[in-house]
Amino acid sequence: MSDTDEIKSRINIVDFIGKRVTLKKTGRNYKGLCPFHNEKTPSFIVSPERQTFHCFGCGKGGDILAFVMDYDHVDFVEALEEMAEITGVKLTRRAGDTPEAKLKQKIYEVNHLASEYYQYILTKHKLGEKARDYLKHRGVSDKSIKTFALGYSPNSWDAASSYLKKKGYDEKLLETAGFTIRGNRGFYDRFRGRVMFTLKDHRGNVVGFSGRVLESTVKEAKYINTSETPVYIKGNVLYGLDVTKSAIQKENEAIVMEGELDCISSFQAGIGNVVAIKGSALTEGHVNLIRRYTEKLLFALDSDMAGDAAARRGIEIADRAGLDMRVVTLPSGKDPDDAVRENAAAVKKAIKNAIPIYDYFIASAVKRFDAATAFGKKKISEELLPIVAKIENPIVQGHYLKKVAGTLDASEEAVVESMRRLTKGDGFGIKKAEKPEEATTRSQKLETYVLALALQGKTAELFEELSERIALSDVANPAVQKILEQLQSFLDANNVFLIKDFADALPVELVSTLDEAFLWDIGDQLTDEELFAREWVSALRELERAVVKRKIQVLTRDPDHTDQLRALTDRLKALEKEG
Repeated sequence: MSDTDEIKSRINIVDFIGKRVTLKKTGRNYKGLCPFHNEKTPSFIVSPERQTFHCFGCGKGGDILAFVMDYDHVDFVEALEEMAEITGVKLTRRAGDTPEAKLKQKIYEVNHLASEYYQYILTKHKLGEKARDYLKHRGVSDKSIKTFALGYSPNSWDAASSYLKKKGYDEKLLETAGFTIRGNRGFYDRFRGRVMFTLKDHRGNVVGFSGRVLESTVKEAKYINTSETPVYIKGNVLYGLDVTKSAIQKENEAIVMEGELDCISSFQAGIGNVVAIKGSALTEGHVNLIRRYTEKLLFALDSDMAGDAAARRGIEIADRAGLDMRVVTLPSGKDPDDAVRENAAAVKKAIKNAIPIYDYFIASAVKRFDAATAFGKKKISEELLPIVAKIENPIVQGHYLKKVAGTLDASEEAVVESMRRLTKGDGFGIKKAEKPEEATTRSQKLETYVLALALQGKTAELFEELSERIALSDVANPAVQKILEQLQSFLDANNVFLIKDFADALPVELVSTLDEAFLWDIGDQLTDEELFAREWVSALRELERAVVKRKIQVLTRDPDHTDQLRALTDRLKALEKEG
């Protein structure tokens, strides 16, 4: 048995996915809202017999490893190792043997070593004295320095890289990992004379660094970050999540701040469910990370989001993901770091009183423009209506249309018409997530549905009836046709039909179609024999009708088949009378 098979044999996919997605039994399978796209009606199906999942909305599907890859946003290697750890399987061949995995592992190693080096310089070496004073002045405790792995990079062209090279890491790796920059005279350290914030992923791997200057008067960027590497993509990392994820789960909300010090100061003050986006807008990667731990998101940012286009784009992403978003109005308009150090209790109260994101947008617009004047109403509507147009949920959208109408002292009809004009063709209107277009005709989809009924019902009996009514060669969907041919051979050779045995006997390229059929949601029919029987008769008749129509279309082009055409036409009339 392979490592993959051993892992899958030790864990039940329904139990595993059920801890992340609310599942309800439906016939032989389980159903829930898809975690990979925003939907209101469940189309995500999990099969305990096949140990697979399939979403009929977005098309994602596969085994438990495929789920982990999509849900945790990891590659196959990482998913395999993660599941091996959970199930206690000792991998006979380490997945990290691939060149890409080896490079990532090397970068993780050198990053971890660099983090220890920077922290040693900060806490133990005289070179770090100035940085220690700076952090003490900012209220950062020794415990936080250790918890968040803070450090200091010496103000030298090559101190850090020289140390890392002595530890056996070559110049090429240091450049790939983002430690060095190639200049006219060779390589030099990216980080020099800066307080170092260690960046970790949610699993605790060191993926990169952010360095801050000690004096604001220095004519350099206040912050510089590791360049994007095989292990670091800025939009996929939330600062502090490795430390705060348990608190986020416990509180069932994540408080998003801008900078590292905002996050650290809040954490010290007992606000544990915080993360930082490092001054950038919220990305799809950030939203996917947050959704693992909570569906409630609070923004406690320095700047006014109402006028920030990048922040709005992040809010649109979070809205499409179904997150409940609120805004924390910080005391005295300060940034979280200053506000917490000045009055932590007031910040905690502000967090408790956070307002829904769209109420914040309305309040911000009214604060900046005079709603009593025609010009002010124009500016308010121009700012708010494109935002309201992008709200995914029609009920929520209707609520805020009514609220905007009240704010502007205008009729809802006028507001809706204004929104239509503002959003028409100018890029404001958000496109709804579309289901992937399938390259199958209606009859081919019907064939998959008939296969679904046959596989989930009394397979041997139903297949016999199907083959009497329709020749397998007349099935238009190539994958369904091949599965039915294989099913015929399997039933001839076996007294009992077991889906697992049948799936194991199929060519690998047919398994996805098999799973689509076997996971088709027909739970209501399966629990009612009479209903199932009626549905089977109806589907089979509809399929035969489609086959006959297709044959008639072909024969009408050939005058030599008049008798055959007449017979088919009579059969079609009979089928239509039955329906």
